[in-house]
Formats: sequence, structure tokens, C-alpha cells
Amino acid sequence: MPSAPSVATVKGSAAREFLLKAARGSALVFASVAFLAVVGSLVTAVIAQTGALRSVRDRPVPPVSAPLTESIATEDVAARLAPPTNIRFVQDPAVISAQPYEGQALGYLDASTPNKLAPFPDDFDILGGAHANLFALDRYPGANRTGLRASAALVQALNAAAANFTQPSQKQYQLRVVARDAFGQVSAPADIVITLSFGPPGAAAPAVPGGVTPLQALAREIARTADPTQTEVYFETLRQALQTPRRCGAEETDVFIGEYQRAFESLRSQITRDNVGLFFRGVCDAWAAASARADERLARERAAAADVIASNRAARAKLAAEKRAAETTRNLALGAAAIGVLAFLLIALAIAFLAMERHSKAMREAVAAIARQNQTSNLEEQG
Repeated sequence: MPSAPSVATVKGSAAREFLLKAARGSALVFASVAFLAVVGSLVTAVIAQTGALRSVRDRPVPPVSAPLTESIATEDVAARLAPPTNIRFVQDPAVISAQPYEGQALGYLDASTPNKLAPFPDDFDILGGAHANLFALDRYPGANRTGLRASAALVQALNAAAANFTQPSQKQYQLRVVARDAFGQVSAPADIVITLSFGPPGAAAPAVPGGVTPLQALAREIARTADPTQTEVYFETLRQALQTPRRCGAEETDVFIGEYQRAFESLRSQITRDNVGLFFRGVCDAWAAASARADERLARERAAAADVIASNRAARAKLAAEKRAAETTRNLALGAAAIGVLAFLLIALAIAFLAMERHSKAMREAVAAIARQNQTSNLEEQG
């Protein structure tokens, strides 16, 4: 008869069996935790990667009404190098309504140049012409320009021709003139036509010649409104009207002349010889106020644009920081997933070893049972 296993052997086997079960259970728990850690890390990595791929849309920057820089026009540069052109005579007053007298101011000479004309008496010279003896040169009362005055010969010629002042009419005379700009550039001699318009008092003036600037035309209208009889007040008003852009600190631009014209048309009926000076001051005050409002508007637009740009810059910086944090979280999650996979594989290997140990034990017990059974059979055959 085979001997029964000892109590110590039985206890040892039970202890080993318990330890094996405990080890397998712990390994399964750790493997499950490692698997969940891998899944959680991968989910975290996907979420972090989604955050890293986000972008921000900039708010549109409001426009700023600043003047644009344009390419220079070479013809404007060339114009500075050219002498005066388009020499012309501007009759002022526009209509002669009575027999002229010797020394009467008839108008002034003008020319086109971006350099400005030389001051009187260097701006114009009369070289001759068919009627040079009919006019005398003198400072024009309304501007620092060379003006034409009626000579005794012109007065005699008009008397001899019995000029008609009851119906609008014109007489033309010829002069040869040169013009000089402020830098001494002299034009080529030009034969110009001096056209004098005659008519009854209050007759409409002829159309403004194309060479007269809008400011000059407007100044004549203001002077005529303030002093319809065209006394010395007329010439003083004309001078002030021509100087208004400079006194207002403005350039002679289409914008300023347009506003100047609009103010005059609105207040034409209120302008008199006594308050025309106040009108010029009012134009300057209104222009200064309008310029201040424009500057304030431009400052507000620039401030609003700067705020939007700063906000966009801050939003981009915040997004960049969030992307860096998301990338760091993604990298850590992927590292944790890799560690979890490694731990899971190690635990799976341990479970495999435990399973092999259990299988080996079962094989040993089966072999031992077969051996005992054979031994028992042999003993029974011998007995």
C-alpha cells in the first residue's frame, strides 16, 4: 500500500495553491488596470490632439480713413522745372459800366506755374504788342500781382470809338508778355489778347475764362456780393477772399474751395460790406472745427483698429499656449499609454508563467496518480 501524504505536504500544497490563485487574481486586476490606463491615455491623447489642431479666426480690422500713399507722378516733378505757361489777362471788375478814366484798374495778369509767380513787380514784363501804349503797369489792388491800368491813350481811343455802355460789348487788344516764377524761370514771349467787357450797371459778367482758378472766381463773387458798386471795398474784400485759405491754415484744394463755396452760397443773402470780414473768420473757424472733428474721427478709427489688432494678437497668443499645453498633454498621454502597454504585456507574461506552473502541477499530479495506481496494481498482483 502506498503511504498517505503527510499533513505537512498537504498544507504546503494548499498554501502553494492559494498563492497561485492570489497571484493570478492580482495579475488580472493589474492587467485590467493597465488596459484601462492604456485606453484612457489614448482617449486623452486624441482629445489633446484635437485641441492642438484648433485655429482662431481673427476679427476683421475696421478700416482707417488714412490717405493712401501713391506713386509720384513724374510729370508733377517736371512741371517744377518748367517756366510759367498759359499767360492771360483777368478783367476785374468783370464789366466796365462807365467811361474809364486814366489810371483806372482794369484787371491783372496771371499765369500757370506750380512754383508760384514772382512778387510784383518781377512777375510780368510787357515786351510790346500792337496796343502796348494803351496800358500802364501797376500793382493790382486785390493781390500782389502786376495789373493793367487805363492809360490816357486808351481813354482817348474809347472816347473816339464812342464806346457803348448801354449794351454788353467787348473790345480786344494785343500785348506781348513774359512771365517769371518765384525761382526766376522766365517764360517764352507770349502774344495775349486783352479782352475788355463793357455794359450797363448790373450786367451779367461774361463766363469765367478757363485759366481763372476756382478760388479766384469765388473771391470775385464774394467781393461783388459785399460791394456791388465796386468801390475800394470791393478790392479789399477780393484780397481777403483770396487770402482766406492761407489764413485758415488750409491748402487751396478742391475740398477746401468746395466747403468755402458751400458756406458762401448758404450765407450769400446775409453778407454785406460791414460783415464780410466776419464771414471770412467764420469760414476759418468752421474749417478748424471740421478739421478737428476729422482728426478725432481718424484717431477713433485708429484706436478701434489697434484694439482689434491687439485682441487678435492676444487670441492668437492664447491659442498658441493652449496648443502647447495640448501637445504636452498628448505626449504625456502617449507616454502613459506606452507604459500601460508595457505593464500589460509584463503582467500577461506573468499570468502565462502562472498558467504554465498550474499546468505543470496538474501534469505532476496526474503522473503521480498514475504511478500510484500502477504501484497499487503491482502490489495486488504480487499479493
